[in-house]
Amino acid sequence: MTTYPRAKLNLVVMLILEIFLFMNFSVSRVGILSYFTMAMMIFIFVYIVILIKRLFFTNSTITLGSDYVISTKNQKYEATQIECIYMNYDRIGIKLHGRRLVPTDLCFYFEQSQETKGLRGLNEWAACHKKQVKQKFFQTLM
Repeated sequence: MTTYPRAKLNLVVMLILEIFLFMNFSVSRVGILSYFTMAMMIFIFVYIVILIKRLFFTNSTITLGSDYVISTKNQKYEATQIECIYMNYDRIGIKLHGRRLVPTDLCFYFEQSQETKGLRGLNEWAACHKKQVKQKFFQTLM
């Protein structure tokens, strides 16, 4: 399984935006607009660092155990903590009870070579633990 499906696209877009803002900042320094541009550049730089950390320094597998799930942050969630499984196209998220958003460490997608086998295993795990698999849009934080 591979996590953070949009991280590469986000990284490219943020780098382009950072370059554009830097060029704009270096050319024109107009009062309050320059402070806003500088704040945006700092925010985007922090976001780029987070994306690079996720892409290159994060475990990219989620383990489905007999009655638990181990996330990409090596955190163990019991099956009783899981409310349902969301699927949005090829993106999959495991929603916990009492949470509105899916944690980023429980959001993933299958590589194309493993998609059929992975979806079959995920559906079997969900059926075994009586968890619903919903075709629904879901949100995560970053």
